[in-house]
Amino acid sequence: MGQKISPVKGTRDVLPGDTYLKKDDPWIRIGHLHLIEQAARELFPLYGYREARTPVLERTALFARGIGDATDIVAKEMYTFEDRDGTQVSMRPEGTASLVRAYVEHAVQQQEPDTKWWYAGPMFRHERQQRGRYRQFTQIGVEALGSPGPRVDAEQIEMLDRWLRALGIPFEMHVNTLGDALCRPAYRTALQEYLRAHSAELCEDCRKRTETNPIRVLDCKNPGCQEVAAGAPKMDRFLCAPCREHFEGLRAALGRLGVAHIVDPKLVRGLDYYTRTTYEAIATAGLGSQSTVAGGGRYDGLVRELGGGDVPGIGFAAGVERLALLVAQAGRELAVRPLVFFAPLGPEEEARADALALELRKAGIPAEVSFRRSNPGNQMKRADALGARFALVLGDAELKSGRAKLKELKSGAEHEVDLSDLPGALRRLQP
Repeated sequence: MGQKISPVKGTRDVLPGDTYLKKDDPWIRIGHLHLIEQAARELFPLYGYREARTPVLERTALFARGIGDATDIVAKEMYTFEDRDGTQVSMRPEGTASLVRAYVEHAVQQQEPDTKWWYAGPMFRHERQQRGRYRQFTQIGVEALGSPGPRVDAEQIEMLDRWLRALGIPFEMHVNTLGDALCRPAYRTALQEYLRAHSAELCEDCRKRTETNPIRVLDCKNPGCQEVAAGAPKMDRFLCAPCREHFEGLRAALGRLGVAHIVDPKLVRGLDYYTRTTYEAIATAGLGSQSTVAGGGRYDGLVRELGGGDVPGIGFAAGVERLALLVAQAGRELAVRPLVFFAPLGPEEEARADALALELRKAGIPAEVSFRRSNPGNQMKRADALGARFALVLGDAELKSGRAKLKELKSGAEHEVDLSDLPGALRRLQP
């Protein structure tokens, strides 16, 4: 027997059954992940978002320029290596930079001035594992390119709000503004002066961030750093007139759309490309201190930074694993279960069961056929384990008469049906 090979640390398998085995964690099933993605696939196109897909492997320079050399993602967390031809490549740590690269690469601006894309796929970061966070994780996100005003910001936030509510997730929507290239430098200088004066009270990482990316200190979860951040200068004191007008327009639009929100001066995003609007959906229960389930903001300079035109943009991303934790706690699941389980008792019955199952599937009715010959009692146990609503035993009598009994597994009720019209009989029995 060969030696068992364990998975890479920080990754996990997602199986049809339970994927969380710790006693203090809720169980997440494939059905939870399907529910989250299906809700996105149904909702996002209603707002004009179309799905786009980009490679997992990108040039490292894309993230260094787009995300920022000083960010923790680029400096510490990316999986980066030299390809065989000497090119520095990285496993994508987030989706926005890749989507914008594709937007520039294919000259999308010339074809459609206003572009809305959404995406779903695996991302990779070598970071400390936390509740609902893995080194290979899944993100669902959206990007809207071409519209500079606050109305598209509000529409996107309202869409996120609707998506999370459809999933039954308890959350609050927090919003803030980070200013732009005109007014943020003055704020950065004031923030750095304040943080340097309180350097002794900051953690080691935040002392470094004070010099490289001071706004990230406001987002640190260390209690001492949070106390310092509470007294830090606020961005709203430094906003230029256009940025102030944009933020006021955002809040007014959110009010018109009925989106409850909290203005949070400490809310920042850790990537260099964000400007003006920033927002997060923060879970109110179920995740502890790591409570952000989705976040995004405006990135008006990123397209230009990656070689395109002066195109504004805004987007958000949500971690599917964290969403799945909350969906599991809410007791929701979209499971793929057979409506009918066929239990054939012999070779001729097996052939007929296969044909009947094919007929049901062509009619859009999920069906499962037993491939093991065992007594009807064991067959019923198998049908129950699969979550089937009905079981149908096929024996010699059923083949000869062309009629059989559909047994409801929960109630035990039986319905005699004509095998020549099984799809019709099932539709009539559906609630």
